[in-house]
Amino acid sequence: MSRKTPSNPDPDTGKTGGIRQYLRQIGAFARRSVERYPFHFLAGMLVCIIGSGILAFTVMRVNTPHALPAFPKPPASGIGNGITDMMGTYGALQEVTALQDTIAAIIGKDSLDATDSIRLTDALKRFELIQQSIYHKNSNP
Repeated sequence: MSRKTPSNPDPDTGKTGGIRQYLRQIGAFARRSVERYPFHFLAGMLVCIIGSGILAFTVMRVNTPHALPAFPKPPASGIGNGITDMMGTYGALQEVTALQDTIAAIIGKDSLDATDSIRLTDALKRFELIQQSIYHKNSNP
């Protein structure tokens, strides 16, 4: 009186059976179409790639000018700091100006490569170090 149950039921039975069958039909139709008209599909892909490139470099391009941030002036320091501190600050300001020129030259390029990215990162890190050292000197009386 016991009833045997199937150990491996058919996966196409049940609720998803119709959906799987429909997806198989769509896949077979697509495969037959590509095999029957390969040139048309290749031409369509190339048109899509070229169209995407044209849109990316013309219509979708944002032409916002890249401006360097205005650097804040260091706080005024006392007169008694000495000539050596003034010379150090002057040298740091010259280095900041050179870094600004480097950053502006990198940003002004139309296409960047890996070396430009590394140079820009190093210049920004150096600028932050200089800025911290100037403010650190001026904050300690």
